[in-house]
Amino acid sequence: MSMIARRSLRVLPRATRSYSATADVAKASYHEKQLALEHHAAQTADMWRKISFYVCLPAIAACALWTRNLEKEHEAHIEHLIHENDGKYPQPPRYDFLYRRARPFPWGNNSLFFNAQLQKDLNEED
Repeated sequence: MSMIARRSLRVLPRATRSYSATADVAKASYHEKQLALEHHAAQTADMWRKISFYVCLPAIAACALWTRNLEKEHEAHIEHLIHENDGKYPQPPRYDFLYRRARPFPWGNNSLFFNAQLQKDLNEED
């Protein structure tokens, strides 16, 4: 574009930019804008409150019930295994590659969260 055309465009008055949806809000006073903002905030807060109560809480309750039923089935399976093996939980075979330690833990060979009822005790010799 030539320099003359650019200068002629600068002389034309610029349109007032407005980012609001309606002309009424653009011309409103500061107080009216604040009232509109508070009204919008109240509507949005009410929407999220409804989402929390009617969507999130039932979803959490459904997941909690599903997890409880799943754990109940798991507990029944463990009880069945213990009953089949004369009252003891069956221990997996001792594979060397699973229990490889470069150096022992300060508290012994077992992990810090060792559960004697469900895990193989590495301090016992087979």
